Amino acid sequence: MLGGHSPGHSKWALGIAGVVVFTFGLLVRLVDLTDPPLDFNPTRQLRSAIIARGMYYGSQPEDDALHRQLALTHWKMMERLEPPLLEWVVASTYRLIGGEQVWAARIYTIFFWLIGGAALHDLARRMASPLGALVGVGYFFFLPFSILASRSFQPDPGMIMLILLTGWSLWRWAEKRTWRWALLAGVFGGAAAFVKAMGIFFVGGMAAGVVLYNLGLDAQASLITDSKWQVRNLKFGLRDLQVWVMAGLMVTPALLYAVLGADEQSSPQILHWTVLSRWQDVLSLSFYMRWMIRVSSLMGPGVVLASFIGALLIPPKSRALLWGFWIGYGLYGLTFPYHIATHDYYHLPLLAVVSLSLAVLAGFIAEKVWEQGRLTRVLFIVVALIAAIYNGWIGRSILVGQDFSQHPAYWQEIGDSFPADAKAVGVTQDYGFRLMYYGWRTIKLWPSGAGSENFEEQVGEADYFVVTALNQLDSDLKEYLAAQYPIYAEGIGYIIYHLRP
Repeated sequence: MLGGHSPGHSKWALGIAGVVVFTFGLLVRLVDLTDPPLDFNPTRQLRSAIIARGMYYGSQPEDDALHRQLALTHWKMMERLEPPLLEWVVASTYRLIGGEQVWAARIYTIFFWLIGGAALHDLARRMASPLGALVGVGYFFFLPFSILASRSFQPDPGMIMLILLTGWSLWRWAEKRTWRWALLAGVFGGAAAFVKAMGIFFVGGMAAGVVLYNLGLDAQASLITDSKWQVRNLKFGLRDLQVWVMAGLMVTPALLYAVLGADEQSSPQILHWTVLSRWQDVLSLSFYMRWMIRVSSLMGPGVVLASFIGALLIPPKSRALLWGFWIGYGLYGLTFPYHIATHDYYHLPLLAVVSLSLAVLAGFIAEKVWEQGRLTRVLFIVVALIAAIYNGWIGRSILVGQDFSQHPAYWQEIGDSFPADAKAVGVTQDYGFRLMYYGWRTIKLWPSGAGSENFEEQVGEADYFVVTALNQLDSDLKEYLAAQYPIYAEGIGYIIYHLRP
């Protein structure tokens, strides 16, 4: 019985199970809490860490003038991809605790993920069943990809939280049709798109599905119809002030930021990565294969297909919201073809909709299982527990098995090897962010794979050539550097050549 309490489910047992799921969902994310943020997309995390440090040092006394100036310079070098809200919160936390502790960002993103899980659980409970909701939130919490991503210092965990809160509010609005839920849906949706503009695909998709369903155009009805009732209902619905206020709240914050917040740090390159410049990708079969391979590596093809089946089986009211979510993800992937095939964190919204759809399918299965007798029920619960424990243990093992505690000292050693005011060029990891954050040094990146042609012109007035990614150094360039310039400093994994001896 979707949307109600499945037979035999006692409230106290489900309540205890929910507390256990959320408790272990929190505890597994606290493993290696203070490890440097290099475990998941280090480039993205270090970028946020550099911005937060710049904000923090900018408000500190000028006792350490050198580091203060370097922190501000590095901050200003970062392109503005979205409003630096999380970075500002983390910088404010640094001031409260009296120092820069980058692990503080993990506390916030874990908190965001738990709130998102609570919204998902309540929404799935209403759409499917209490037991199905536990299965869905268990997948959302314990998938290894989820454990790693939900601790990362980037805006995406906050965006996922707000997307799920939007879906939850839209569902309640569809039930009550009151201003309270319309305003909440609009505020949460607008915040999701403001935190990261890509959120508009998902909140917009869900809102469109729910609104069209409530106007009488559910998923089984044609948009082009001769039904006088549907046409009349559509005209009436389009005059509904709640719908327009909700839509306005969802799009206005992001639009205002795009227009009023643009400055010299805003990135003009984002259009280069969209379908406007890469339209050939969406016409290629290999693009869709790479997309599917990326999804399969993160979540498993069987689970994704099963969850999609759940979205097909659900009643029309829930189907409208879920299908809007799925369609939003599809449009999102087609709009950003490069990132959807190469960046794992671009699939975090898919994790949310898969978890929600999986809850629906689990609700159907649980209803049938509960008709089979006690032994079958026990086996069902045991299998679900084994799946959660296995995934959670894999995620924990990844965190424990990756020790980055020595990295800050290593990069500080490299940074200390040449003067802070020197001009440097070179080949290094993560766009130079590791050296910038831990070593307090800035280097101009050498073109990827470039040889020694026009070397003097390329290096310009640089004093040093820094190599920390030895395997990325072109063999011709390596021989040229060794023959022409003395080694200024050298250590495990790095070489610094002096260009102006």
